[in-house]
Amino acid sequence: MSDFFGELMESIDSLTEEQVNALLSKLEVKRAGSQKIQEESKDEQAPMACPHCGSISIKKHGRKSGRQRYYCKDCHKTFVETSNCIQYRSRLTPAQWRGLLLGMVQNLSLSRIADIIGASITTVWQNRQKVCMALQEAFGLQDKFIDIAECDEYYMTVSFKGKRDPAFFIYTLGRMPRHHMTYEEKVYYLKKHGFWDELQKDPVRLEALLSSGNTYKRGISNDQTCILTCKDRNGNLFITPACVGRLETADVIKSLQGRFASDAILVTDSHSAYSGFAESEHIQLEQIEADKHSKGAYNLGRINALHSSLSAYYPKSAERAPATKYLDLSLMLFWWLEKNGQLSSADKVDKLYELISDEINISGTDYKSITSRELTLNTKGLFPNKV
Repeated sequence: MSDFFGELMESIDSLTEEQVNALLSKLEVKRAGSQKIQEESKDEQAPMACPHCGSISIKKHGRKSGRQRYYCKDCHKTFVETSNCIQYRSRLTPAQWRGLLLGMVQNLSLSRIADIIGASITTVWQNRQKVCMALQEAFGLQDKFIDIAECDEYYMTVSFKGKRDPAFFIYTLGRMPRHHMTYEEKVYYLKKHGFWDELQKDPVRLEALLSSGNTYKRGISNDQTCILTCKDRNGNLFITPACVGRLETADVIKSLQGRFASDAILVTDSHSAYSGFAESEHIQLEQIEADKHSKGAYNLGRINALHSSLSAYYPKSAERAPATKYLDLSLMLFWWLEKNGQLSSADKVDKLYELISDEINISGTDYKSITSRELTLNTKGLFPNKV
């Protein structure tokens, strides 16, 4: 064993960044200890009152799935120390939760996190969404702006990842589920799902499906989601998916209304959507022309740096971008990580673990509710708000 440890220490310098992150995650789970140890330590911090009625007349009531249960003598209900927090019924041990949170902090893939903590990808995905929902409940309003704030759009491809309904793509979106399909693959897909004979009666639609391009549209199009980002010189930050396609004044107003102090200054590019918003909010607007990098003391350096961070967070090569339906939740995690960027990974994990251990009033955290949630952005009637 000592020889193995020595070899491991000698080979650390040759590890890639991804391998180092995976090793750190494994060590974090190992350090957190087994479920039994974690649960025994938590028994020393028994709940002070019943989460159902608030009574302090409680007693221990055996164990279930390794967790200490309690019984309320007044309302006669049983509970555990994780009742009313998102860890309840998650089937993850405290050690696995910390491993999951570390993987989220390090922006590891779902499959990598699942492998590290010994859980299924579906379990990791659902509990990741629950953590993001907890962040949204606690910090969903995000920040307001009191001085010079830079604002710009960031675009990501509209994604229906996980959608398995062929009729949705053929009849609602009017396209194939994947852009990169050969003519033969398209014909096979339509025949396989029973659309071929029916579409023979509508040759125009059939021809449009078969001749559609195999790539996304160039430039800003309805294939893209517009993410509105805003950051000021004090580090205040706001980021949200606003709409599909090109940003309009109504989308800016809906997202940013009431977020600027009366003496704040909004700095943007030459996009016409911002002028209408600035007029409605009665704030000063400084717009930088397309061929310029600055306008006096004003520039878009901070927001451009934020967009670089977004590109690194959602690398196209890793296909890490979430489905558009869950984009607001994923961006909430990105917002939190940006706001706590000065903390170490261990400190971030501790803060997130404290958050999910508190009682948070969140509904719809079961798998069915999460997958059937509505989109929060303006779809402009191109597809339903619930997909």
